[in-house]
Amino acid sequence: MSIKELDPQIVWKNFYALTQIPRPSKHEELAVEYMYNWGKEHGLETIKDEVGNIIIRKPATPGCENMKGVILQGHVDMVPQKNADTVHDFEKDGLKLRVEDGFIKATGTSGSVMAGAFCFSRRSAASGWEKSAHRLPKNRLQNSRRKMSATTIQISFGVS
Repeated sequence: MSIKELDPQIVWKNFYALTQIPRPSKHEELAVEYMYNWGKEHGLETIKDEVGNIIIRKPATPGCENMKGVILQGHVDMVPQKNADTVHDFEKDGLKLRVEDGFIKATGTSGSVMAGAFCFSRRSAASGWEKSAHRLPKNRLQNSRRKMSATTIQISFGVS
């Protein structure tokens, strides 16, 4: 089974697309550009600040305008780690992914996949939020107030 066949497909399609963009730490430009263009292409308010942080805002679903907004944040770079016997250029190559025993794994690299997982899931949420918002368990949402140390993406739902 390929990653793009997993459910919900919109999530894994976006995940796969992001994993194919090389983005080692300090070289996130392509991923930042990709995220910025994605927000614009989907008609969402999309802002890029002077250091490259991306903010994407999605208005509240009709009928939910008075509910509290949600802010999701993640970083777009990945730590370039690979096995000693693996040939992989983190500035040029996308990740080689596979589904194994119910887990998504990167072949020959480690630690790189999850850096993008946070980011891709926010993209997916922005495009399908109305269909899935009611399924998010409240205890899984955390309030984080920390200084952004790497290029980040922030997607706000129902925040004006």
